[in-house]
Amino acid sequence: MINQIEQSISELFSSGKGMYGCYLYDLETKESFAFQENESFYAASIIKVPIMAAVFAHAYEGKCRLKDKIQIHEEDFVPGDGILKHLSAGMEWTIYDLLVLMIIESDNTATNVLIDLVGIENIASHMTRWGFRTSQLNHKLQISPYRKPGEFNVITPNEINQFLIHLASGRVVSMNACDRMIKILKQQKMNDLLPCLLPNEEGAIGMIPNWEAAHKTGYVSGVEHNVGLFYFPGHTYAISILSKNVPNRTEPKRIMGKIGQLLFEVSR
Repeated sequence: MINQIEQSISELFSSGKGMYGCYLYDLETKESFAFQENESFYAASIIKVPIMAAVFAHAYEGKCRLKDKIQIHEEDFVPGDGILKHLSAGMEWTIYDLLVLMIIESDNTATNVLIDLVGIENIASHMTRWGFRTSQLNHKLQISPYRKPGEFNVITPNEINQFLIHLASGRVVSMNACDRMIKILKQQKMNDLLPCLLPNEEGAIGMIPNWEAAHKTGYVSGVEHNVGLFYFPGHTYAISILSKNVPNRTEPKRIMGKIGQLLFEVSR
C-alpha cells in the first residue's frame, strides 16, 4: 500500500519551502516510508505524548493515582494553548483530567503541573527506556524563550513513530495504559493537519466511523507537527510528520492534509 504513494509523498515534501521529516508505518503490512526521519526538530507540543506516558508509568509504579487531585495555583498559569489559564486559581483537577487537557486541548499549564508531578529526570529516564535517544525533554513549557542550543525539547520522526508503534502494540507501561492513552488521543480537538481532508460523513447514530485518529499536533512559529495512529479500513498507520522553517501555516496543512487523504484512499 505505502509503496504505491511513496513518490507522491516525496513530491509533496519537495513542493514546500519548509523542511520536513517523516516516518510512516503500516502495522498490518509492515511497510514503511521514511524521509529525513532522523533529523532533530523542536518538539513543541509533541513532547506531551511521552509526558503522558510517563505520568501513566508514575501511576503504575504506585507513586500516584490518576484519580488523585492537584490544586492549580495562580503561579502555575502559563501562556499559549489551553483553558486552565482562563479559569479560577485554586481549582482542583484529577491527574487524569490534566492528562486529557494536556493532550486534547494542548494545555501548557496542565503539562507543566504534570512535569512537576513526575520530574524531568524521571520523564527522561522513561523516555530512554522507551527508545528515545536524540529526542529529549529539557524544559517546561512557556517558561523562558531564551535558551542555548542543546537546551530545547527535541524530537525525531523515527523515535516518536517507534514509540507510537509500541503504544499501538500495548508495549508502553501496560496494555491497559496503552488503551487509555489511545482513547485520550482519539479525543483530539486540533484536526487541521493530517485529518483535514479526510471524509466527514454523517450517518445513523452509533454507526461505525470510516476512520479514526489518535493523534497530537504541535505548533510554534515556523513549526507544524502531527503524529499519531490513524485507523483506516483494513489498515492502521503510525504516522509522524515534523517540520521547521515553514513560511506559513497553509503550506504544512496542504502537505499533511494531502498525505492523510492519500493514505485513506490507498487503504480502501
